[in-house]
Amino acid sequence: MLSTRKARIHLIPRVIAFAAAFYAFCWISGFPREYDDDELPPDGQHRKLSTSHSPHSVPIDQVVVSIKTTATDAYSKLPPMLVLTKPIYHDTLLLMSDLEMDIGAFHVEDVLNKFNTHIVESSEDFYRYHQQIDFARAGRELRTLQEVDPQKEMEIRDKLDKYKWLRMVGKTWELRPDRSWYVFVDTDTYLFRSNLMSWLGHYDATEPYFLGNPPDKTSFAPFALGGTMFVLSLKAMQELLVEREMVVPDWDSRIANHASGFEVLSSALSSEISLSLNSSFTRGISGLHPGTIPYGPGMWCEPVIALHSVPAELASDIWRLERDREEYNHVREPMTFEVLWKSFIQPEDMLNARDNWDNLSSGPENAKWNILFEGTQHHKQAAERTHRHIHRDEDGKASSGEDSWEACRDSCYNNDHCVQFSYSSLPTPNYNENPSTKCHLSSSMRLGGPIDPQDVVVDGKKQTRTWSSGWRKDKFEKWAQQQRCKGQQN
Repeated sequence: MLSTRKARIHLIPRVIAFAAAFYAFCWISGFPREYDDDELPPDGQHRKLSTSHSPHSVPIDQVVVSIKTTATDAYSKLPPMLVLTKPIYHDTLLLMSDLEMDIGAFHVEDVLNKFNTHIVESSEDFYRYHQQIDFARAGRELRTLQEVDPQKEMEIRDKLDKYKWLRMVGKTWELRPDRSWYVFVDTDTYLFRSNLMSWLGHYDATEPYFLGNPPDKTSFAPFALGGTMFVLSLKAMQELLVEREMVVPDWDSRIANHASGFEVLSSALSSEISLSLNSSFTRGISGLHPGTIPYGPGMWCEPVIALHSVPAELASDIWRLERDREEYNHVREPMTFEVLWKSFIQPEDMLNARDNWDNLSSGPENAKWNILFEGTQHHKQAAERTHRHIHRDEDGKASSGEDSWEACRDSCYNNDHCVQFSYSSLPTPNYNENPSTKCHLSSSMRLGGPIDPQDVVVDGKKQTRTWSSGWRKDKFEKWAQQQRCKGQQN
């Protein structure tokens, strides 16, 4: 009896060890088969943040954020942004515009008040600037200057805006010199400060850096569209503004022939200090917001540094999400695109299709994820006319869904990579090797938004374009549940 009991005692550790090994095997075998770009060689990966706060994060007082606005927008767009900025960042926050004013306790700088007087007086590009000064002196509402036609208003703004960029950089250095990093954003940019400082900690500010998203809409880069955020290091600012003391006024007469402010700044940095835009910009800087981001592999676990085109209401929701995670739930992991999905998109009813809704499957910024159709004669002829060739494997293509909404839906459901689809009543560009099509399929998940029927002219005839959208949310959810981000708290 005693020997049997001893045998059982010796057997217990073996059983425990076997159970532990079996559990570990099951746990590991459940790892996702799809990862981000961790499996790519280092030169093929984007610069990533650690999913825990970097020990090399830049101190708060070493990151200056300069916000660019216009006089006609300042009173409506700056207050929401200021309310959502924590007081600890106020000392390093600067407001740049084309008219001097005060908004509560915050002073707004006029970056054009020292511009070459002859150019200001003689150039038609400064017509709006003169109007603003006259209106301010007369105590008239600046917002009434805005044109009724949005296109015309944008043209007037763009003419003046390009003169502000280099002056804004100079004014920022003048007011907050000798800081490690200088970040320049728009009024509808939402910054995740802790992620921003962690990301900048991966760079050496004593080296010249010009980090930014080139506003090149022909590249269809998903994170280059929308927004003009850029970052300059201490060394870059010193070389441009200190070692070349007169560089800013010297450039006043060269700006007129440039197309945009970004082009002015890029040209000045390139010609003066041989500094070009850094091409390894992180995917965490997005020209989109939670409702327009293309969710999927490659950026799911990426920490979010900045979002653009964020409406005030949505910015408020993001701010509350950050507050709740940090103060109430004590989450120390950085905000990632996965968190944005779960917070803003996952609760949406995407199981049912929506009429008069565009989920952006056809957008130029979605070209990377647009799915090609099988090579029918119609598509082959169109490809030959545009001198393009279809390079993807046949297995990755879908059957054409041109005939109807139902055909488009079925085409998506029969494709292994499709997670959403949209159908336009008239053929619309898809920004890939396909010609214009009614059916648009995507391997990324986006919410999009409502869109009213649009009157367009096709072959000289007025027609109406409508949109309908659908999603395969259940399929995307299965993929999302398999993902394991490094350092993730479950």
